[in-house]
Amino acid sequence: MSLFTWLFGNRNSDEMGSASASLPIPYHSTSRARVKWREGSFPMNAVGESNYQAALERICAGHNRYGHELETDADLVREPSNPYDSNAIAVMISGNTVGYLPRDQASRVAAQMAEDGIGRAACRARIVGGWRTNQYDEGSFGVRLAVPCWDWIDFGLGKQAPVCPEKKTQPERRDKPTRPEAAETGPLKGQWVVIWGASDHGEVAHELANLGAHIMAGVGKSTTLVIQIDDELTPGMAGSSTYQKAQQRIAEGANLEVVTLNALRMRLV
Repeated sequence: MSLFTWLFGNRNSDEMGSASASLPIPYHSTSRARVKWREGSFPMNAVGESNYQAALERICAGHNRYGHELETDADLVREPSNPYDSNAIAVMISGNTVGYLPRDQASRVAAQMAEDGIGRAACRARIVGGWRTNQYDEGSFGVRLAVPCWDWIDFGLGKQAPVCPEKKTQPERRDKPTRPEAAETGPLKGQWVVIWGASDHGEVAHELANLGAHIMAGVGKSTTLVIQIDDELTPGMAGSSTYQKAQQRIAEGANLEVVTLNALRMRLV
């Protein structure tokens, strides 16, 4: 059994239409349940796209020289009967499965979908990658979703965001928490870091910032380190836009390294 199969199971997109029969909760229609989020913002990355490259290529009408940034609609479809993960949520575009929500995000999103009584919800998506310069040089496709990676999700059902008792006196804010500022000194001073596999404002981000690192939202020209949270590089991770862009920058001669968090911690001991 492959690692991808163990993580995500043998999911058949033809079974999506009958998924509601296995749920003890009512479904709203896709047109009603729709994630409301900031226009042009796609904070969540799908995983497992490497297993659906053929579908993504068809949707984008093939590779091109400079790659794609195709914005379209996607459906988030719960798979509660999946034997490997009852919280699994498939990402579908034009009736094709193109990936899945990361396991940690799926548990959060599935819980709210169950609470709201929905098994499918639409959202905006951006398909990236898919560049090809010749038969030996091409980039895989990735999928980014207009779904927040934190806190409550507005599915457009007219519900109000829950307010924690200790925050009732504070004005409501739905903004993303800010990234921590780099300490003035530390062994990572001067490093511009992308955290791959965790939030850019969570515990790991604060740990690295306290060591002097500047935390970035994504791989760019100034990135010097990509910190891989997981020790093992899975097929889904290798096909992600973060990994592909990092490898492209390395191939271009950039001073950039991909290193696991545990390996980095060992260096700093």
